[in-house]
Amino acid sequence: MKHKWLFLFFLGLILSVFQVGVNQAFAEDETISEQTEVENEQPEVMRDVQERLVTVGSGALSGTYTTGGTGQSIITMTYTYTPTLDLSLGGQPLIMLQLPAEIANQINGSTTKQQSFLALLTGTVTVPAPIIGSTSYNIHDTTRGFTLAYSSTYNSVYVTFPTNLVGLLGLSRWAVSFSFDVAVLYQNGITIPPASNGVNYPIKGVFGSSTDGLNIINLVLGNVSQSGVIALPSMSIGTGVPNVTAPSLNSPLLNLQTSIGGKIQQVQNSAYTYTVQLTITRSDGTSAPIVINSIPVDAAGNFSTSLASALQYGDSVTALIIAQSKTTSNYIQSPSSIARSVSWPIQPVTAIQATPGGTQLSGSAGQTNAGTYRVALQINGGTVYTTPLNANGSFQFSNLPMFNGGETVSLSVQGLSDRTGNVLVTSTGYSQTIPYLTPTISVIQTIERLNAQGNWEAAPSAVTGQTIRYTLTTTLTNQPATWGQQMLKAYVPNGLSQLSPVTLTRISNTGVQTPVLGAQLLTDSTLNMQYWYYQNPLAINNFTQPNTSFKLQYTGVIAQNMTGQSLPFSSIIGGVDGGNTAITPQNSATSIPVGDGTLRFVQSPQQISFKSIPVPTKTTTYSPSVVDTSMIVADGRVAKSQWHLLVRESQPMKSTTTNKTINQAFVYRKNGQDAAITTIASEAYAYTSSDNNNVVISWNQQNGVFLNLTPSVNINVNESYTAQLQWILSDAPL
Repeated sequence: MKHKWLFLFFLGLILSVFQVGVNQAFAEDETISEQTEVENEQPEVMRDVQERLVTVGSGALSGTYTTGGTGQSIITMTYTYTPTLDLSLGGQPLIMLQLPAEIANQINGSTTKQQSFLALLTGTVTVPAPIIGSTSYNIHDTTRGFTLAYSSTYNSVYVTFPTNLVGLLGLSRWAVSFSFDVAVLYQNGITIPPASNGVNYPIKGVFGSSTDGLNIINLVLGNVSQSGVIALPSMSIGTGVPNVTAPSLNSPLLNLQTSIGGKIQQVQNSAYTYTVQLTITRSDGTSAPIVINSIPVDAAGNFSTSLASALQYGDSVTALIIAQSKTTSNYIQSPSSIARSVSWPIQPVTAIQATPGGTQLSGSAGQTNAGTYRVALQINGGTVYTTPLNANGSFQFSNLPMFNGGETVSLSVQGLSDRTGNVLVTSTGYSQTIPYLTPTISVIQTIERLNAQGNWEAAPSAVTGQTIRYTLTTTLTNQPATWGQQMLKAYVPNGLSQLSPVTLTRISNTGVQTPVLGAQLLTDSTLNMQYWYYQNPLAINNFTQPNTSFKLQYTGVIAQNMTGQSLPFSSIIGGVDGGNTAITPQNSATSIPVGDGTLRFVQSPQQISFKSIPVPTKTTTYSPSVVDTSMIVADGRVAKSQWHLLVRESQPMKSTTTNKTINQAFVYRKNGQDAAITTIASEAYAYTSSDNNNVVISWNQQNGVFLNLTPSVNINVNESYTAQLQWILSDAPL
């Protein structure tokens, strides 16, 4: 009866302590409510923490390890909480142990692995108990009202205790202790990599309540929250199981590739069946990661698989090996290989063709890898144009703004997604300046002559003394060419005198004429010739419109010594294109024949013979027996007028053997009428030439020189006589 009373007294004490704790909690609630009215409202989560978190007592965290029978690491994590009597707690008590990230990362993606990990833990849960203070149970005991769970959000194993234990908070400690065999985890597909910091594995532990939420593991709660480490740089699987490492993937992985292969990195253990699991993460997010399981590995360690859909640039592929025990359900999962990204080597544009004045641009950019390609073009940093790249690597842009020359074109090849059509990859750039169009210059050299009427006419020929006019016309004929720094050289032929000043005129494409100053008369010492020279010094005066012209013109008189020669007209045209690149000088030359521009004898008789003349007994007229050549006259004068052929006796007929002389023995018969030839010149013939052609003066019985003799003592038989006649050609009126 005495013992029963003690028990009841002790129980009453417990209840009293618990009641005090509740009252304290209520008082704290009231205090915080008053603060809320004065201060800025705090987030609900923070208010819950301040109201309900355990704020007294102390926690202890440890992470230890031992070595198993085959050299494997066995890890133990323990968290113990020891409360004091003045304790406030809402909801169900819980203890959370945060695993190292290196372990959590292996199981967070798989509920199966999380459950497997929990199932493989060994350990105890310690809870308060009346009289004896605390009691420990197997961590997997399902009859004691506590639960074992895992949070992938907080990388934590946690135990939630039943609510009816809250009244026992102040009696003894609360604890969770669990161990795991690294080799056993390994055989269940959980591979723990070396510590990421290269030194140890960080861990955490905390005591709280369900009302606090699992986020309590990330809060600083004083003594109830503890941090620690498992002091190993890596956890060993020992020698009892084969070491399975990540496989290697064949490289490179290319855009639109439809198969993946690789090789495992260790000798296969005969007790296991090796397969490969691939994970393909699409860069465009068009699907969840694609997992391909159970890819067989051949005896040499090689594996390959065909894909249901092709890879795309930017996708990433990882691989891991699953070694399945042939006799048990155990399996080993290797770490994942380093993610290998799908590449897309893309070749840039290598050449283009574009013509100033055109609206097209073509080129080539041959590719060696499969894919959908297009070419992007930007002109002077402006609008971007695109066009497909043909399978043979050629491309063409049409209907572009007309190229004037000098534009900078930038091109790149773009690889397009076969899934979305978006641009995935762009080649290095290709830039080129469109060449300026070489100006096409029409050169016309015109030689004119001043005719008798004072008018200029085309000059297929000219004569000495005639005034001629040279005209050099240069015209830009193509578009959109620019003829800049225009240079004109018009050579003055030797044999030309009385040069006029030069005129230089600019004629617009609409016909507006503007005088241009600056032409100079210079001398070419090499050719010993003068020339008219002009060069435009100002860009504003460049020719940019087709059918814009220069007309250079001057006159001169042909010298008399040019008879029978050619009168040349040569010129040189130069300048630069729109990019200030010198154009090839353009040479032109022409010439005309020069005739005699005078009234002249072309031909006249040198000998007129009268043979076997009898001694006359009366006045008798005799016809010549021989005239050695015809009388021919030409009038080359530009202004034609009547000319006259005169004849006189310059030496009377005289014997060749004696001094006997016969004066005025000749007559000139014109149209049958005879006129004596005396020492005074008289007209024999008159004519007005219509052109420069020869005029042949006829010799016959009606026209010409005749011998007229009268009986005289000075005439002897068998004697020869000679005489001289002088022919005179005159354009003066008689």
